[in-house]
Amino acid sequence: MSSISARRVLGAVTLSLLAAPPALSMPRLMDLYNAHPRSVPQNRDKCVMCHTNANGSGKLTTFGHKYEEDGLQFTESLMKEYPNLFQTASVPATSGGGANSPSNPPPPSETNGHAEPPVWSVAAYFRAECQKCHGKLGDGDPLQGVPAWATKQWLDTRSDKKAELVNIILLGKDKMIGHAGKITEAQAVELYVFIVEIAKKYS
Repeated sequence: MSSISARRVLGAVTLSLLAAPPALSMPRLMDLYNAHPRSVPQNRDKCVMCHTNANGSGKLTTFGHKYEEDGLQFTESLMKEYPNLFQTASVPATSGGGANSPSNPPPPSETNGHAEPPVWSVAAYFRAECQKCHGKLGDGDPLQGVPAWATKQWLDTRSDKKAELVNIILLGKDKMIGHAGKITEAQAVELYVFIVEIAKKYS
């Protein structure tokens, strides 16, 4: 092949790569979750566990980042941190004298072999997950491109858009990473109500 022909082929390949759509999620990773014995059935085949878009494109969610940091392994600590995505491991039955025999009952934190889920506190979650970017009083961080939402304008124009705001909490938007998999939809609604109350108080 002449050098001119080689350059033409290389140019065509480069153009096709530039025109290709953004990379989507890796189906193999979804298969690994689907096959995992502790995966939650209603979350199987849902790319929004790891990605902000339903088709598996876009930024990684908080869970997606942590899964990547754990070397794409469903580690015990990762599964415990995301009880909405992984069922609690069952305690195996024992035959007499075992760790959970009548003389050695399971610890109070466990019921029927399942650990009790952590108590949900919307205020504690806000402090741990939202406050660092949005501020304690909803004043945002303009230098980082995080607008203030505890304002009269936000209350008048945005606070009543419940469905949209809950969706943003779960799936993220722009720089914000979604919280799907870490909290349930009902908890996201609680968080939305909490945010509106902050805005009303401090706007």
